[in-house]
Amino acid sequence: MCTTSFILLAILAQASPLTADPQAKAQAQELLGQGTKLYQQGDVGGALEKFNAAYAAYPSPKLMFNIGQANRDLSRPVEAIEAFQRFLAEATDASPETIADANKSVIELRKKLGKIRIDCETPGAEVSVDGKPVGLTPLPELIWATPGRHQVTASHANMAPAIENVEVQAGSAGTVTMRLLPLAGALPAPAPKPAPAFDVQAAPPTGDASQGWWLGRKWTWVATGSTVLLAAGAITAGVLMQEKFDSLKSSCGAGNLLRPGCPQSDIDSVSSRQTTANVLWGLTAAAAVTAGVLFYFEGKPVSAAPMAGGATGFVASVRY
Repeated sequence: MCTTSFILLAILAQASPLTADPQAKAQAQELLGQGTKLYQQGDVGGALEKFNAAYAAYPSPKLMFNIGQANRDLSRPVEAIEAFQRFLAEATDASPETIADANKSVIELRKKLGKIRIDCETPGAEVSVDGKPVGLTPLPELIWATPGRHQVTASHANMAPAIENVEVQAGSAGTVTMRLLPLAGALPAPAPKPAPAFDVQAAPPTGDASQGWWLGRKWTWVATGSTVLLAAGAITAGVLMQEKFDSLKSSCGAGNLLRPGCPQSDIDSVSSRQTTANVLWGLTAAAAVTAGVLFYFEGKPVSAAPMAGGATGFVASVRY
């Protein structure tokens, strides 16, 4: 690594296909030299910081080799293989020896990693794996991941974020499907049907004839009130979930190579709030359907008539 770093330092100083400010190129040259010295001293983390800063100042694809080597030595195989692949794809004028080293590293890392296939019907959703942003849907490629359990999140404006878990094995790909629902509620309440006319001859009205249609429907209004309360609870849960998700995204999900992902407890908190919101929306829909049914049937007159034949009793019927 030390020899290769000095080779890259010399190449960067000679020429590059990039057209940039000479001061930026000089700054990248200096940062690369500092990173190489830190790497020789055993400070791999400090060297990686300098390499990333050099790339930010002057984004030469050849710097991806240094970034890949440092990430590999820091036991960050996903970041390492991504950097090596970018180096091989973009730094086509690098030396054959450096290209051979990068290919060897990619082959070794592939044996230790798996991939995640992320399917999402919503285009333009921002996807993160373990708090690290990986792109917008539809994702053009599978995502590299270490073996084990990973948390995948997808978010989109005016939609509740989706959170799913996926198991990854070395040398294979795991698939996860993300379904985003509108934040205002995915299950709208059905409109109540108009009340049918009563047969006044079969069932004479009782009480004051001036009473409105809204009277005598006790359970209808109980169900309607429950629908409103459940919907309010679902909206509140959804808003709290979105606030928590945005908070985590800004604090620990920015995708910085030097910052860890969100704690599992915080991610599970967002997931539990999402589950609560979905359950409340389901109960809201059930209450709304119940209110519609009660509105249609409650308050209809019931008449009793003797049963035909020798049987004793009455038959109750609802008149429309």
